[in-house]
Amino acid sequence: MRGVTVQRTSELLALGLNQRDLGNAQTAGLRTKVRHGAYVDAAAGDAVGRHRHLIAATWPLLAGHTVISHASAGLLHGLPTWDPLLERVWVTRQTGHGKRTENLVVTQAALSEIEVTEQFGYRLTSLERTAADYARTVNYVNAVAVLDAALHSGAELGLLSTIIDAARHRKGAATARRALEFADPRAESVGESLSRAVIAQLGLPAPVLQYEVVRDGVWLARTDFAWPQYRLIGEFDGRIKYLGTSSEVADTVMREKRRQSAIEAAGWTVVRWTWSDLTPPTTLHALLSPHLTPRSA
Repeated sequence: MRGVTVQRTSELLALGLNQRDLGNAQTAGLRTKVRHGAYVDAAAGDAVGRHRHLIAATWPLLAGHTVISHASAGLLHGLPTWDPLLERVWVTRQTGHGKRTENLVVTQAALSEIEVTEQFGYRLTSLERTAADYARTVNYVNAVAVLDAALHSGAELGLLSTIIDAARHRKGAATARRALEFADPRAESVGESLSRAVIAQLGLPAPVLQYEVVRDGVWLARTDFAWPQYRLIGEFDGRIKYLGTSSEVADTVMREKRRQSAIEAAGWTVVRWTWSDLTPPTTLHALLSPHLTPRSA
């Protein structure tokens, strides 16, 4: 996963380049500055890619008792990310003090052996420690998404709980604890996690996750959310499923239409929503609430 080649200024100068060459290469778009003294040949196209470059450029400069943590370790572990958290590399040091610099967010904390792992050429906090720390730095809804993803990836619930309890006097611990109590490994995407948290905040009935729709003994579909007592199916439409060539997107749309028609033919109502329907949450409430009232006998 690392696969990022970052070259230091000293390395480029050793190849015969000079500072003017570096400046010209930047102007021509042939080389991109990641941070002071570090370059890549091709600029990343998004915040996640840029953060990977920044991690690779920063890692050789870190002291031996420092590990990548929080949002940076979350990215490496495949947990959800949010662009504002990726402007600096998050690290944890077991000595010294926390601080924030141009390229680093430094926290200080003791780490046990099981809370540190080595992956992708880096030392970073374990999946459980990462998720626990990360969940303390974001709001409740995003903490649910982080912890859902961690559990879905195999994080041990008991260990997660122990780590969060140990940090009970740290900022954000109460949020992380409440999010863990709500977290569910069955959630398969950030959109599903955020939707589920918003549904709960709206006071709507809790849905069943990954519900299997069957008609006359024949399996029809696995759905994101279901309220069987109301014969209601909820589907979060993330952009990712519609990426690809025009023909691939057309095929996906047609499969979705056939799938929905089969579900509706089995007597279910299908409600779909997207990212924009989650903010403000009243939009999702307006979509779901008319269908979540008891049917008359």
